Amino acid sequence: MKRFLIIPAVIAGLLSCGNPYEIQTLQEQSVTQIPCPPDRIEIIEHVIHQDGSASWTALCQGRTYSCRRAAGEASNPEVSCSEMESQMPE
Repeated sequence: MKRFLIIPAVIAGLLSCGNPYEIQTLQEQSVTQIPCPPDRIEIIEHVIHQDGSASWTALCQGRTYSCRRAAGEASNPEVSCSEMESQMPE
């Protein structure tokens, strides 16, 4: 019986970590809007929609940014980030 519980737990764990490729893409897209090198940007929350649009929260050098990517062309997406009033998420 325990064997049947392990498989769903492993799948849930993999899905909750997020796709490293997508997170790297969001970091790279954030660079155009955030004055930080890509390796210093940490994505702490992200939602990818079926139409290709996305929203995420990025941290860098003690500042918190809310970012959005418009749906559309994948090679040159429209990305906007704005610094949030609160510097660290609670």
